Amino acid sequence: MSSTTGSYTLHNCSSVKDYFRQKVTDAIDQESVSVMEDTQAYLVNLLTFYTRTDHFFEHTNQGLELRPLALVYGEALSAKTTTERAVALRRVGDVALFVAGVFRHSFSRKPVGVDYYIAMGGNAYEHLSLACTRTSQGTGAVFSELGTKFALLAEVLTRTFEQGVESDKDLLAVYERWRRTGSARYARQLQRVGINLGVCSRRAH
Repeated sequence: MSSTTGSYTLHNCSSVKDYFRQKVTDAIDQESVSVMEDTQAYLVNLLTFYTRTDHFFEHTNQGLELRPLALVYGEALSAKTTTERAVALRRVGDVALFVAGVFRHSFSRKPVGVDYYIAMGGNAYEHLSLACTRTSQGTGAVFSELGTKFALLAEVLTRTFEQGVESDKDLLAVYERWRRTGSARYARQLQRVGINLGVCSRRAH
């Protein structure tokens, strides 16, 4: 899938993508959500892409970090070109959807609730949809559906992952512990649910 927003370059093996394709299909059926095939494919590509920590987090002077979505959203609104705005809006929508879906279980102990991510991500996708429609891009329909059905699709992602997380369903906590300690045990927990740590897994010991 390509557009002015850029396209994902998937480095994960095809079996990971096939795994998520089946999981997403099952979750959509279980949640009884009606979505276009292109939207379903977008969810699969999103999950596959973000199983790499160096894709989900951004490279900063402090290492791999997740910048506040409000900051990225502000950059989108002040962008000088339509392409820059589209890239920033897509980043906001994608990260918000991934966090609201995959890390939903962690929000009970966070100052910012899942509703914040749903509102932020939904708005970003809907603005992106309008931009694509104005430039006659076919992807506008996908971003429109992602925006209007954001909360439902986040639940689809939650169901996609929840069967793979064993006793500890707080995946974000496991993620943070692995990043802080480099623990091989935490790395294995993440890998069991399909998170490919890629080159970053060399930290584990």
